Parts: sequence; structure tokens; C-alpha cells
Amino acid sequence: MIFFQFVCLILSIFATLASSIGSESGSLSACSKFDFEEKVLEKLVRLEHKMEVYTEKMKLWEESVSTSLDKVVEAKIKTETFIESMRETQRQYQTRFNESLLETIEHFKLQSENKTEMYERKMNTLLESFSFKIQELSEAERKRESATQVSLDQEQNRFNASFDKIVENFQVRFNKSLQEIALNQQKVALTACHSRQSTVSSGKIVHFSDIRTNIGIIDVSSYKSTGKFVCTVAGLYHISAVMMSNTNDAVYYIYKNNSRIITTLYGQIDHYYETRTSVFVTMLNVGDEITVRTKGSQYIYEYSCFTIVKLN
Repeated sequence: MIFFQFVCLILSIFATLASSIGSESGSLSACSKFDFEEKVLEKLVRLEHKMEVYTEKMKLWEESVSTSLDKVVEAKIKTETFIESMRETQRQYQTRFNESLLETIEHFKLQSENKTEMYERKMNTLLESFSFKIQELSEAERKRESATQVSLDQEQNRFNASFDKIVENFQVRFNKSLQEIALNQQKVALTACHSRQSTVSSGKIVHFSDIRTNIGIIDVSSYKSTGKFVCTVAGLYHISAVMMSNTNDAVYYIYKNNSRIITTLYGQIDHYYETRTSVFVTMLNVGDEITVRTKGSQYIYEYSCFTIVKLN
């Protein structure tokens, strides 16, 4: 636009100059050659001055455009740097979480091995005690061989009854010990994530239907459809929830049955979204339920995940 105005001004100046020269050509007879040249020179000087003024304006315009382009490039670089820093923060957090989970699993494995060794020692002691009692009973039987046949039969009957009782008691204790060992060694672990980003209404149970890890959970379809983790093996459990949302002042809870265990507040969202993590340890009995519930409607991303691991 400025260039177009500049061209129009030049054309008007030349038109004025030509008109002036044409009008003066009629009076050359009255003016001297010197006067004519002086007027032409004066108009050329004025034209040169206007050319300099518009040249200066063109330079200022070019500098303004260059400065604006530099600011745009600088803003683009800052935006790319910020996005890259957010990605790096997410990668670091994921790495720390994976390391923590692996450490927890390794610790649980070590505890399971120690428990197995302890129960093996108890079983060996119990078997040795039983063997010793058998030897005592056998020795008593040999001492009674000198008694009469009637006494022998009576003692034999009493021995058989006592032996059957001991075997029965031992079998009950042995089966109970085996069940305890099996339950303590049974591994239970689950990691599941929100299948897609969506808005969850207030007071609703959050569903984590994208199963990432499943160890020892048979009815996983029920968990996917209801969002309720139902304990089938009693023990000490490590429970965590990593929630991602862009809803200001959003709150979520972790419930054990109908009791609220953990309350987590997002606060004000400074960027596109915020991530909050809740972690706790609790004893669960068979039938206990663990759920994640919302307070107020909130938008939840698919990166939100729930993890539960049986420790012993």
C-alpha cells in the first residue's frame, strides 16, 4: 500500500513539473534562460527532497516488518521449547513410576521366598514331632506285649483310636498350612487405564477398562464393566491411582468399600492438564471393594491409571 502511494506521488510530481514547464514555454520570450534554468533546478531539488523522505519511510517500514518477523520466530521457538520440556517431564515421571513398580514387585517376590522358607521349616518341625510321637507309641506297644491278650487287644484299640485321631488332627493342620502357604504365595496384581478421555459425572465410579497388567485376577471382565476391584485373596495391598485432568479444582476419592480412604485435589490447572497421584497401603479381606470416584463433573484423560499389588 505504501509503495503504491509512493508511485502515485512520483507520477503526480512529474505531471506537475511537465505542466509547469509547458505553461512557461509560452513566456520564454519574456524570461531569460537563467530564470528558466533556476526554476527547473528548484523543482528538481524539491523532487529530490521528496524522494529522500519517501526513501527514509520505506527503510522504516522494512525495519518494522523485519522486527515483527523476528518476534514471530522467537515466539515459535519458545513454544517449541515449552512443548519439548513438557514431553521430557512426562518421560521422566513415567520412568520413575516404572522403577518404583519394579522395586515393589521385587520386594514382594523376596518376601514370598522368605515366607516359603519359613513354612518349610515349620512343616519339617511338625513332621519330626509327629515321627517322634509315632516312635513313642511304638515303644509303648512293645512294652505291653507281655500283657495278656485281652489287655493287648484293648491297648491295640486305644492305640488305633489315638493314632487315627493324631493322623486326623495332623491332616487338618497340614491342609490348613498348605492353604495358608498357597494363599500367601498367590500373586495378585492389576494395572488398568482409562480407555479414552471423557467427562465423568459427579459421584461416579471411574472405569479403567484398558487392562495393562493382570496377575491372579480371574473375573477381570467384571472389573472392566463396573470399575470395582473385589478382593479374592486376603492380604496386604499396595494401591495407587494416577489421574490426569484439565478441570480446575477437581477432586477424586479412593474408597475401600463405603469408606473414603484418600482425597486428592487438583487445584488450578496452569497448563493444558495436571496429573495427581494417590498411594496407600491397606489390608484387604475377601469381598472388600476398592473404587475411584469423582467429586464434581471432571474431564479425565486416557493416561489416568489404577494399580493394585498384593504384597503378602
